[in-house]
Amino acid sequence: MAAAAACLRAPAPARLVPVMVSRFEEELRFGLHAFAQRSPQGGVAAKAPTKAAKDPPDTMRVLCLHGYLQNGDVFKQKTGSLRRVLKGCEFTFLDAPHEAEPFPDATGEDAEASASAEGGVLRGWWSSGENQCRKDGQEWVRPAQSFSYFGFEEGVTYARAAAAEALGSQGSFDGVLAFSQGCAVTTALLREAQSMEGHPLASVRFVILVGGFVPKDPAVAAKLRGDGDTRLSLQSLHVSGVNDVSVPRLRSEALAELYEPSQVAWFDHPGRHGLPNGTGAFKQELQDR
Repeated sequence: MAAAAACLRAPAPARLVPVMVSRFEEELRFGLHAFAQRSPQGGVAAKAPTKAAKDPPDTMRVLCLHGYLQNGDVFKQKTGSLRRVLKGCEFTFLDAPHEAEPFPDATGEDAEASASAEGGVLRGWWSSGENQCRKDGQEWVRPAQSFSYFGFEEGVTYARAAAAEALGSQGSFDGVLAFSQGCAVTTALLREAQSMEGHPLASVRFVILVGGFVPKDPAVAAKLRGDGDTRLSLQSLHVSGVNDVSVPRLRSEALAELYEPSQVAWFDHPGRHGLPNGTGAFKQELQDR
């Protein structure tokens, strides 16, 4: 249990990091294929985003869920160029409730992620259950490769409550931007929203899922799949890195299969497990579709 305590400490209050950008032109509002032809679907210490008394009619609210070994501030930094393309949106960044254990063999992007918090606490939506009883000499299991999740339900519950707190008594979220672990939590929340009255994601019309995957934990995967017959009917853009060895495209394709096929779009970037810059080909994808 000492390992469990070190990996998942008591949840800290969620920090919602509001980002407001100017109202955008009509053609950019429909610039992303994942936004086009969309139709609306019918106790946490957190602060809602600062807003003007009345939102411009075209302002969209986007909930942002980071990946493992990140937090809201880190994800905000990494999405800067993307947010500039999606002008006119209000972005709300959540912090996952669990303190994350750094990769013991971190190199490259993993090492960069560990150093990117600049003194902040790196977090995760769940951890590997295998690591809770790991003995000396046994391999450390990365959360994306785990077959037994530890803290997933708490992560989903916390995200739901924090999203509801951010909305307050007015407004709704139009979309979700998520990375890696955040994609699984997003999908679980959207599955809940199909049958849970008053769910904070009930009005979500589009998602941008970067490096997403269906969990290897059978119970968690079943939660995302629901009854197995009903697809999530909303626009979804799935982003995958050609050189992503942590989450290969096949795993992202399995996640995309949970969404309505006619509303699924793809973007493949040449990088690894990360969010591409909102420039070059990705910017063109956002503007031309």
